[in-house]
Amino acid sequence: MNDNDNLSLVSFSEQECIDNLKSPNPRQRSQAVQELGQLKTDGAVSYLITLLKEDVNTYVRSASAEALGHIGDSRAIFPLMDALHDPCSFVRRAAAIALGQMQAKEAQGALLNALNDGNFYVRRAAINAIGKLDIPDMGAVLLPLLSMPDLRIRRTVLIALRRLRTAEAIPPMIAMLKTYLAAPSQRDLPVVKTLVVALGDLQAKAAIPVLADVVRGYVGARSLAAGALGQIGSAEGGPVLLEALSDKSVNLQIVALKNLGRIQYHEALPAVRRFLTSPDARLRRMAALTVGNLGDASAVSALLSMAYHDPNPLVRPAAVEALGLLGDQRLIPQLLPLVDDPNAYLRAALASTLSSLDGGTAAVQLALQKLSQDQVGHVAFAAERALRNSEQNIEKTPAEPAVCPEPTKKQLPWLRRFLGRA
Repeated sequence: MNDNDNLSLVSFSEQECIDNLKSPNPRQRSQAVQELGQLKTDGAVSYLITLLKEDVNTYVRSASAEALGHIGDSRAIFPLMDALHDPCSFVRRAAAIALGQMQAKEAQGALLNALNDGNFYVRRAAINAIGKLDIPDMGAVLLPLLSMPDLRIRRTVLIALRRLRTAEAIPPMIAMLKTYLAAPSQRDLPVVKTLVVALGDLQAKAAIPVLADVVRGYVGARSLAAGALGQIGSAEGGPVLLEALSDKSVNLQIVALKNLGRIQYHEALPAVRRFLTSPDARLRRMAALTVGNLGDASAVSALLSMAYHDPNPLVRPAAVEALGLLGDQRLIPQLLPLVDDPNAYLRAALASTLSSLDGGTAAVQLALQKLSQDQVGHVAFAAERALRNSEQNIEKTPAEPAVCPEPTKKQLPWLRRFLGRA
């Protein structure tokens, strides 16, 4: 074994990498190119462009295209467009991927031409890249490709249409999902999942009935469909999510609980409350957050009990967070003793909750000051952020002259120093 066989184990400095671009050994050049891409070395762009255009080794040229995509320098856009005509499909594919990473709008014409490339993987890379260009009109160009028989192409087109937010794609997506529902197959599952996610991201209200059918019966995509209903945000998705609470799948129940709160489906509260005492800590945690999101004041007693006594260390912080979501300032005295709780996750949640309930009161300010000195970093960070938020809220609150006149500009600096906020 010679030294070149161990190149993958070597870590080069930027200058050493640049020097190695001139090596007669293609493995060494390729390794140097990859290192420069990982380091995102702007100073190497001109060298990489030269390699992309002139290097005799296809692996070096494709690695150069990848590296230029990682670096993202606009000088590489036109050379990468030229590389879409490289005789090697590896290089053409890498160039398409790089242009997508760079969101190079100048390359839209070149990428459209690449849709007719003779190589499957280049075509697929071009579709993916077009989806990343953030040019909505490109959706109309990709839409006909949904009828392609290859499932991998269909899935890539769906992802691109979702990124481009192509509303015209919603009806064919719904029709396609109905077709897959009529004859479920494990082979089609990746496309079905992609369809479900796309319809949720596009907030396709017209897709609620078919997504409800997926929740009820397409194994492998049910939880994703429940999440998509939450993204759409319509109460029309509430009944099937409520129905899912009776399912045997704990994962589906968790997603249903979360999204019932997300769509503000108050009719589900009686069923949600029952999960506050579930033997499964994951369900208790999500039920706590859901009753908080739904503003269920009748759950205060149960949430306080969970905050103080639940045996699970992750349920207790969720209960504290839920109490904050209720927005009742009268809860503050009952929460303040938790400042000294040994559960660091709870203390971090407490900082945010106290601030949201009323960060301007003296008692809350003292509690937040104490938490900002916490030895656990994320607790101190949460408290410091809460203190900043409460200060901003205090400054935004209109003064009431009859009670406390607003300070003049001359008085304000002194007042801030007096309050310890200079």
